[in-house]
Amino acid sequence: MIEGGKRIFGKGKTPKVSIITVTYNAAPLLTDYFENVKPYLSDDVELIIIDGRSIDATLYLLQQNGNDIDYWLSETDNGIYDAMNKGVICARGQWLYFLGADDYLKEGFTQMVAQLKDKNTIYYGDTIYYGKHYSKIYNAYYLTKLNFVHQSLFYPRSVFDKYQYEARYRVYADYHLNLLLWGNDKFRFEHRPLLIAGFPEGGFSTHEKDPEFEKDRNKLFKKHLGRAAYYRYLNRSIGWFKTFFRIISNG
Repeated sequence: MIEGGKRIFGKGKTPKVSIITVTYNAAPLLTDYFENVKPYLSDDVELIIIDGRSIDATLYLLQQNGNDIDYWLSETDNGIYDAMNKGVICARGQWLYFLGADDYLKEGFTQMVAQLKDKNTIYYGDTIYYGKHYSKIYNAYYLTKLNFVHQSLFYPRSVFDKYQYEARYRVYADYHLNLLLWGNDKFRFEHRPLLIAGFPEGGFSTHEKDPEFEKDRNKLFKKHLGRAAYYRYLNRSIGWFKTFFRIISNG
């Protein structure tokens, strides 16, 4: 394990928000990443970077930017979501925000930080999604069509007091987490019309498969989104005739 950042030298703080970024051989991205992120850091916003023991120049760049990183860690991991779970443990913020090394923050990020209040609310804003401004107020049925954009979400610490990313879902662990939260009456999602971040086309979830999640998708929708959304999803997926027989058989 290799670690660094301001916290190592006794400069830690208790911020409102922790930005958590996980990396692996991300050196080509990090110059632009730090240029974008640094203006958003403050006493209210800390930066945590969890690296999967990169073998390129990533560690050098983390060390070079150590005065802006509150804490960084480099060690082997079991994938993106295992690294994110480590980031949660290392973070000190009241809210946790996940940003990829190839993503970029927009001006609404700072505005959202100022509006975070309720410790059981997951706040979400707008993003640049495939080159366009994406703004959507979700309901249970829409969540069967599209997961929340990860870069739009601010999770309160209370989420991770109860849950963590399920690492066996190697691509859609964040989708799984959002389904759990939607179905838990303790938590709620609240939209703010603020442009939070953008990300490039062709990310990890675009070209990777998650057979474990696909195997569990139907039962997750049924359990956490309610019957109305689930049966609308089935009607869209398999047609009304098969859905009707699912309903009468309580399937």
